[in-house]
Order: sequence, then structure tokens, then C-alpha cells
Amino acid sequence: MQSLNSKKQVTVIGAGISGLTTAVLLQEQYNVTIVSRELPGELKDGYTSPWAGANWRSHAKLDDIRQQDGFEYWDEYLPLEWNDPWFKDLCPEYRHLTKDELPTDVEFGIKYKTVTINPPKHLSYLLDRFYALGGTIKRITLSHIQEAIFDNTDIVINCSGLGSKTLGGVQDQDVYPASGQTVLVQLPIGHVNWTCTRSAVSITKIFNSVKQQDNEELPGKGERINYVIPRDNGEVVLGGTYDLHNYSTTPDAKIADAIIARCLATRPDILPKGETKLKIIRHGVGLRPVRKNGVRIEAEWILSESTGKKILLCHNYGHGGSGWQSSYGASMHVIQTLKQSLSEGQVNTYAKI
Repeated sequence: MQSLNSKKQVTVIGAGISGLTTAVLLQEQYNVTIVSRELPGELKDGYTSPWAGANWRSHAKLDDIRQQDGFEYWDEYLPLEWNDPWFKDLCPEYRHLTKDELPTDVEFGIKYKTVTINPPKHLSYLLDRFYALGGTIKRITLSHIQEAIFDNTDIVINCSGLGSKTLGGVQDQDVYPASGQTVLVQLPIGHVNWTCTRSAVSITKIFNSVKQQDNEELPGKGERINYVIPRDNGEVVLGGTYDLHNYSTTPDAKIADAIIARCLATRPDILPKGETKLKIIRHGVGLRPVRKNGVRIEAEWILSESTGKKILLCHNYGHGGSGWQSSYGASMHVIQTLKQSLSEGQVNTYAKI
């Protein structure tokens, strides 16, 4: 029997933020190979992570527990049902906004110190880090989980996101997309040194009434949510939409115009003084990998069809619109789950997939 301390061979499926973060952390202890159809540096319809805005704002419940100003605005406010988010004691300078600080037609808002991330840059950093640690990449389009099991594989980590709906051996029908349309604009570096989110729905729906375990914590079709998220190179992401079960990745010109208009109505200071028009770099639509029953981080033992070898399969998908903010914590949870499963040793039942 292989020692728990020996270098086990791990295959990680997917090179998005969940897959790369998990692979980097695992490579420090194991020999890891990433198998993926896409890699950082590419902008493709099925590759969600590069399209993200990527600011930090936890959607965890109250019991689950370089900085810039983060603002959150709500058009509707139900004060008797409001609870401050759990991170009010974590983020510096958390407070409620005064009435004269609120944009037009906004009833309530909060402000706190937070961080934003440049997704393409961070994905490339993770890939470089993975290579530096000795990791390997295989460019593969998988049709079945068994194709990720090589002769020396001991462990497979499934970070296939929306692909988990169709990937053979997984085919999780609780997975579906929530499309998000964005407009990427170029502004002077440092001009937008804050991030904001504005929702037309009540804060009660977001924080209290929504079943977080269903991972539908943001508005669905027909309800507006807008955000402004800056990057360190002067690019600013303007969003957006949250359209459940929509697989289209084609930007809609009318929606783009509405996104820009609402973002400017909320924060006119997006435009530098003297400027009347934003410089648009590109329009995009990303597909958030939502899962009806929440994020799936769990392990199961399967048998390799080619060798009959016992393989540990760990899942890490279904993060919806929170993949970037939860990536490190989710990856650490995967490693904890993996180690616990290895330490428990023999399992009497196997999943035949």
C-alpha cells in the first residue's frame, strides 16, 4: 500500500480559477497534471474565468464565515429585515452610507475596504507558478472522467465547472449556466480606484430570503444588477446580467448600452473630466457555473476501467458567480477532503462510472 506521504499522481480537470488554484496548492505536495481544453491567455466561449470581473464580496451566510473602497447599493431597502454581512468585522472601514452619499434612486448602501483582481493576469500567474513547481499540462478535450485517468494516476480532481453537466461519469443535471454580459472599457490607470455593485432587488432577497445552498444568490432574468470593477492596467469591467439557464455567449447591443447607461447613472465619475464617451475594448458574455444544490466539494472512490485501479475522485464545481472569491478556500477544502479520504483508507463500495 502506498504511503500517505509519498508523491501521489494527481490529475486536475480544468484550468479555470478553481482548477489552477487547486493544482498549485496540490503541486506543493503531489505530482499534478492539469488536463484542459483551454489555458490562460485564451478568450473562448466555454472558458469562463477570464471573463470575470473578480472583486471580493462574500456571499456566504452570517454563520459561514491592495485595498480600495467597495460600494454596494440597493434600489430597495427593507430596514426591519436587514442584517449586516458577516464580513463587517473583517473588512476595514465597514459602514452604512449616509443619504447624501447615495446615487439617485438608491435607498441604501454600504462601504468597506476590499480588493479586486485582474483575472487574465492572475490566471497567467497561477499557470507560471504551477510550472515553476514542476507541474505538467495536457491539452485534452474530455468526454468522460475515465479519460483523465492515466496509468499512474492515483487521484482525479474535477474542476470542470459547467462541463460537469455533460462530462461522462459526472453528468450532474443540477448544473446550469447563469450568463453574464459585460463591457470592458479602458480608462487612465488609477482613475477608478473603487468598485461598486448596484442591485434593483431588495437586500432582503440577497441576504436573508435567498437559499444560499441553492447557489442562486444573485438576481435572475428580468432583475437588474450592475457593477464596476477596475483592474490594475486601467481596464474597467462594467456589468452586467445574471440570466439563469441562458447558454448564449453572443453579446446583445441593447443590453450593452443599458449596462453602460446604468453604470454611468450610478457613478458618473467613471468618466474622466472633459470626457463624454467611454473607450470600449470589447463586449463579452461569460457563463457562470451554477449548481442547484450548491457547490459540490466531496470525494468518492471509483475504479479505473483500463487498469481496475482504485482512484480517488474529488469534485470542486458549482461556484456560480463566486468562483474567484471562493477559489482559495474551496481549494483548501478540497485538499482537506482528499487527505481525509486517503487517511480513511479502504472503502467497501465503489462508484462505477
